Amino acid sequence: MALQLLLAHKITTPPPAAARQSPPPARLSPPSRPSPLLSPPSSSSSCIISFVFFVVFGLLLLRHISLQRLKCFDPAPRPTRSAWRSSSFGVGQRPRFYASAPALLHRRAEALPRLSRRPDLVRRLLDPLLASPLAPASEGFLARVLSLYSSASLPDAAADAFLRPPPHPRSDLALSALLSAFLHNRRFRDLRLAFDRAHPPPGVASHNVLLRALCETGDVAGARNLLDEMSRPDNSRPAPNVVSYNTLLTAYLKNSGEGAGDEDLDEKFDEILHEIARRGIEPSVVTFNCRIARFCAKGESFKAEELLDVMLAKGIRPNLGTFNALIAGFCKEGDADAAVGVFKRMKAMKRRNGSDGVAPNADTYVALLRALIWKGDFEGALGICRECLARKVAPPFEVTKGLIEGLVRESKVEEARDVAEKMRAVVRGDAKDAWDKVEGELSLEKGTEDSGQ
Repeated sequence: MALQLLLAHKITTPPPAAARQSPPPARLSPPSRPSPLLSPPSSSSSCIISFVFFVVFGLLLLRHISLQRLKCFDPAPRPTRSAWRSSSFGVGQRPRFYASAPALLHRRAEALPRLSRRPDLVRRLLDPLLASPLAPASEGFLARVLSLYSSASLPDAAADAFLRPPPHPRSDLALSALLSAFLHNRRFRDLRLAFDRAHPPPGVASHNVLLRALCETGDVAGARNLLDEMSRPDNSRPAPNVVSYNTLLTAYLKNSGEGAGDEDLDEKFDEILHEIARRGIEPSVVTFNCRIARFCAKGESFKAEELLDVMLAKGIRPNLGTFNALIAGFCKEGDADAAVGVFKRMKAMKRRNGSDGVAPNADTYVALLRALIWKGDFEGALGICRECLARKVAPPFEVTKGLIEGLVRESKVEEARDVAEKMRAVVRGDAKDAWDKVEGELSLEKGTEDSGQ
């Protein structure tokens, strides 16, 4: 009972003053928040920062790659918009597109003839280049644009571009390009009119175009008179070069091949050669090609092959025309072995840069196939035909048919079938149906050759 009274007294008795002034017991508080500059970022903020970083880095990388590939501008400072409009900045700030415009136009030269049915598209592409004040004021740029107009069958547009005021100078190179545009489109009257009205007087390049125009119209005598005027020192015409003489050589060779009836064409041909030697002009590959073609036409292909050695000794690289003339000459004379030798020599020859030699074309393969089939060398013709078909070149049907029939006669049916299958894979369009008809007339079944024996 006393213990209970004592406990009740302790509970009901208030604490002393000192005890009442003591602070209450400390409560557990959350830890203090560190400074945001020293704390690591949260997961959401780090994702945002990483995303922004990679986006900016990707844009910079794409811009760098684009500038490296396109190379649109020079490393000079980028001009302001007002400078672009006034065209007052210097050459170092000119966009590189115009500096490399001839090269870009050269790459598109083959595509422009396809747009000949849409001359408006061609003019929309080329006219702004000439109208822009930033276009290079070079004769090469203007001449290239004129040649592109010619390729697109737009000689009138070429004439308009030639008559534009500076910065495009009316040089002889540009004039020759305009004359070539008229020549390419068979506008001989306009060609002669532009030549006679040219100022300053035309140079040797323009004279060479006029020489070619005279030869193509059949006025070889007029071309010879013009060449004689150019050769005289006491006149205002420029001196001829090797292109001038090659134009006459080609005309004489063509007329003799067509049977023009002029018995002194050979003498005139030799006169041109003597004049080239007398004036100390170095002959070109075209000069040698004319001489080679002349020997082959006369049945003297062995002399033509000797000229090939002379060319190589002089450092003149033969081209496809050189070898095709030799191969055709030997095939015409019935010497298929010599033709094959020239063919092997053509492929084995190396260029100056170390690459492979001159690649044959369809004329090369067809001439060899005809000669080998006529000789009865079907094994050699088979190799030539396989190489031809591997290059996606289809020989004439009668040539391929003769080869297949010869292989069948020699009991080489599998080889004949192989030629027929490869021929079927190469031909396209209407020629495919025609070849199917020819192939249906052939006997490629096993035992056919046995039954015919």
